[in-house]
Amino acid sequence: MIDTFQNSALQSRLGIPIIYATDAVHGHNNVFGATIFPHNIGLGATRDADLVQRIGAATALEVRATGVHCAFAPCVAVARDPRWGRYYESFSEDTEIVRNMASIVAGLQGLPPAGHPNGYPYVAGRNNVIACAKHFVGDGGTDKGINEGNAILSLSDLENIHM
Repeated sequence: MIDTFQNSALQSRLGIPIIYATDAVHGHNNVFGATIFPHNIGLGATRDADLVQRIGAATALEVRATGVHCAFAPCVAVARDPRWGRYYESFSEDTEIVRNMASIVAGLQGLPPAGHPNGYPYVAGRNNVIACAKHFVGDGGTDKGINEGNAILSLSDLENIHM
């Protein structure tokens, strides 16, 4: 399916390729037979950033095998209220744990070579994907934990917890 879309886009007058992405928060869970990993809340409980990076690499390999080049992952929301309907997608309510678990990006995209400038994107090659962090700043801290609700935050909480 994706190849058909891509070929059609490339053969169009402008030849602009499409960017197709899939949700892959705990593995390539939309594909039968793919490896499904524990949800992020469980991975955050391990506090093992190296494990999470290896899970990212395994996920990237399976995502690329299906022709997809971009993954909607990781979820870097800092879950502040267990009533939030997507609490399980967060690595933790602790900002430092979430920050450390962002190592999954290096697994998904691959490690940049020495000397690669900071702040510039990098995707290692055919076995890696573009990581698209989600969702929105403050979505783990919505009022009363309502999914897609209002995040009523002080500037300090916004900067120190959710950014």
